[in-house]
Formats: sequence, C-alpha cells, structure tokens
Amino acid sequence: MEKDFGFVQDVCADLENGTITSIIVPGSNKLLSMFTANNDIVIQWQNIKCIGDDVILVEI
Repeated sequence: MEKDFGFVQDVCADLENGTITSIIVPGSNKLLSMFTANNDIVIQWQNIKCIGDDVILVEI
C-alpha cells in the first residue's frame, strides 16, 4: 500500500546522543498512532526503512 504523507516539516533529535528520533509531516492521517496537537504525523525513526533523494519509505 502506498500513501503520500507530504513533506518532512521537522525532526526530533536526541541531542545527548546526536541521533534523530523521529520526523514530522503535516497532516491529519489517522493511520499512525502518535499525533501532535495540530494533527501533525510523527514517524518514529525505527519505522523509516529507506531514505532516497525524493522519497522516504516507512513501515506503518
């Protein structure tokens, strides 16, 4: 199943370890379990399977 969530709006990072913990895309999709107050979709880093030049593949 393919779904276009949109563009990465922001990232969350663990500054102590220097690692990215999640990416944030705008939207109101209810397939993912964690949302911010304004319905942004938070995709945990461990769910990202592949990052390309113009696409990020995630497992949901």
